[in-house]
Amino acid sequence: MSCRVTGLPLALLFVLVSALASTDDLEYCNIVYRINGNSIDFPCLSTKNIYISAHRYQPRNVMPVRCQYDNQRMLMALPRLRSGVPTTLGQIDLNKPNCYAHIKPYPCWAYQEEGNCNSLQSVIDLYVDVKRIAWVLDSGITNFLEQPIKRCPPKVYAFNLSNDKTVKTIDLSEIVKSSSRLQYLVTDYNELGHPFVYISDGDGAIIVLDVNNNKSFRVVLPRAISAGCGDSDVLYLLLIPKPKGQSLVIFSYLCGQKVYSIKSEHLRSGKGSSAIVELGTKRKHSVLLGTDGGKGVVLRYRGEAELYLWDSDQPYRECNFELIQNADECRLSTHVVVGKNEHLLSLSSNLSDFLNNTCGVGGASSRLKYVCKECDDDCY
Repeated sequence: MSCRVTGLPLALLFVLVSALASTDDLEYCNIVYRINGNSIDFPCLSTKNIYISAHRYQPRNVMPVRCQYDNQRMLMALPRLRSGVPTTLGQIDLNKPNCYAHIKPYPCWAYQEEGNCNSLQSVIDLYVDVKRIAWVLDSGITNFLEQPIKRCPPKVYAFNLSNDKTVKTIDLSEIVKSSSRLQYLVTDYNELGHPFVYISDGDGAIIVLDVNNNKSFRVVLPRAISAGCGDSDVLYLLLIPKPKGQSLVIFSYLCGQKVYSIKSEHLRSGKGSSAIVELGTKRKHSVLLGTDGGKGVVLRYRGEAELYLWDSDQPYRECNFELIQNADECRLSTHVVVGKNEHLLSLSSNLSDFLNNTCGVGGASSRLKYVCKECDDDCY
């Protein structure tokens, strides 16, 4: 009798907890931040009109591609792939889900001036580390999809998110080559607490920045890693944090046949092929979108919208992938990050339309949504 009496409350408690978790997930699933080219928040109407008349603002050419969460706001990279993008690093307030989100320049308008080498030119990636420092990768090249213009040297900027002040600027001129294609960056700390930045170069290397000692070098990747890839292929780069300076960097070319890893301590010491570990072979080309903040890697297949979570402690095989979001027929995710209360957020857009320049006057239709398995098809 006593077992029945004590077992019933436990069962009810389990049902109650499960119900609360489902309600919590449903609440997040219903939150959508809609973004398009008209989302830029100008300081006043006259400023907006000046930008429009000077062709410095063309809404159809604005599209966020990368993002990072910080304390109820989302920082966004809006690369200047075509002309008329007034701000290349922005932020939106996540406390205000609206019909359309308002993108404010980060850290301020003065940092957005195209052609001024003291300002950001074209932000292609960003990463917020464990100390709330935002590391921003600026290619220095604008109008990449039209007629590329090298405005300024490529740089890495570091901003303290506690006060939004610039704490570091690193000129990459001495470490890049004429054939370099800078794409992604992550930041890790060694056992002494010193920051190291790792940048993927599609030309076949991982660039290592020793921030504390103002040093940089290239870790050249074996040619076999890029076998079958063209000159414009993407080299994805992710960080799996581990304690005591033992973090893992996972990387793979979009068209590459395999996924690889290397310990961050080996990158810091300049080791290359001897320290690279093969994690598995791809059945289809895959896009590495981000992590769950731990050992989980979020990915999708090229041209497909379903999102999967792969436990990187296991081999890279489909049997180790968990479906975490069904397809959104209209958009493809370009980045997944950890958001509020450890829930995953996906930034997606009608990427193909943007690349083919077939978007309307409002530009790409982007969505920032929490990752939910049952994903509503929101095509407007």
